[in-house]
Amino acid sequence: MNKVIFLFLGLLFSAQCLSITPYKGNYELYAETVMGNLKIGNAILNLEVTDNKFIFTTEASTGSLWKALYDYSRYEKSMGNEVDGQIINSYFSVIEKIKDEVKKDYEITIETDKNYAVSSTGEEFEIKPGLLVDPLSVYLALSNDIINKPNQSEFTYQVVDEVGVKYLQFKLDGSEKILINESEVETMRVICNELQLTLNLSVEENFQPIKIHKINGKTAFTMTLISFET
Repeated sequence: MNKVIFLFLGLLFSAQCLSITPYKGNYELYAETVMGNLKIGNAILNLEVTDNKFIFTTEASTGSLWKALYDYSRYEKSMGNEVDGQIINSYFSVIEKIKDEVKKDYEITIETDKNYAVSSTGEEFEIKPGLLVDPLSVYLALSNDIINKPNQSEFTYQVVDEVGVKYLQFKLDGSEKILINESEVETMRVICNELQLTLNLSVEENFQPIKIHKINGKTAFTMTLISFET
C-alpha cells in the first residue's frame, strides 16, 4: 500500500489553455481498498503566470488519519515559458519525504535549444527533436494541443525525470459528464496506457483536470477537484 500511494502522489497534474492563465486547485485523493473507497490525502496545484512565463507547483500529502501508517509529502516545481502556443520547459524539481526522511531531492535544467537536459545528480540526457516537458508541465502542453489541434486525437511528448527521457502518448477517448460538488461537468476523457491513467479534463475550464484515475499494481486511485480559483 505504501509503495502505490508513493507512486500515485508523484503524478499530480494541472492544465491550462493557449495563453495560460493563473490557476489554483484543491484536490482530494481516494484509494479503492477492501474497506471501500477511502480518502487518503490532499493536493494543491498552483499555476502562476507573468508575461507568458510560468511557475507551476504541486504540494501533496497523506491525510492526518493516514499519517500514523504512512506520513508522506511531495513538492514539485516546474518553470518555463509559453511561446507561440507551446510550453517550453527550463526547470523541474522534486522534494519527496516519508516522515522526516528525504527520499527524493533533485533538479533538472532543460536546454531545449541545445537538445539536452542536466540533472543535479550529474546525469545528462539527450533530447530528440520535438517538444520536451517534465512530468508536471506535460499537462499544460496537452491542454494547449487539444485546443490548437482539434482534429488530432493522439498526442505524444518527450517527458524527462530523474531516470531519463521517455515518450508518453495521450489518446482522446470521448466526452463524459461527471458529478463534481453536486454539479454536472462536461469533460474530455484522455487515456495514457503507459501510465494506466485516465484524465477527465474540464471543457469549460481550459481543460484543467477535474478527475484523475490511476491504477498502480492492484490498487486504483482517484483524485478529484473540490475547489479552484482562476
